[in-house]
Amino acid sequence: MAVDKNQYIGKNLTWDEAVEFFPDLWVSFKDCVYHGVDFQSGTLVAVIEDDDIGKYICSHIEENPYFARTTENQFGGYVHGVLAEKY
Repeated sequence: MAVDKNQYIGKNLTWDEAVEFFPDLWVSFKDCVYHGVDFQSGTLVAVIEDDDIGKYICSHIEENPYFARTTENQFGGYVHGVLAEKY
């Protein structure tokens, strides 16, 4: 679904809406609402191409934005496992 990003900048969007409207892109939000640690919604600040995300992060890091890529899981944290010998 091709969408004009400018019509959504400054609007409140849920994560599901951002994924639907902006697949394979980075999105940045402010005034975010969370459910626990999970992002639920916020005011869309920017829609960013892969090639531009590094520059965007560097120039907006002081604003402490929430940003994520819409169609890839953002994985982080600790994985607990048990190592087993191969037989």
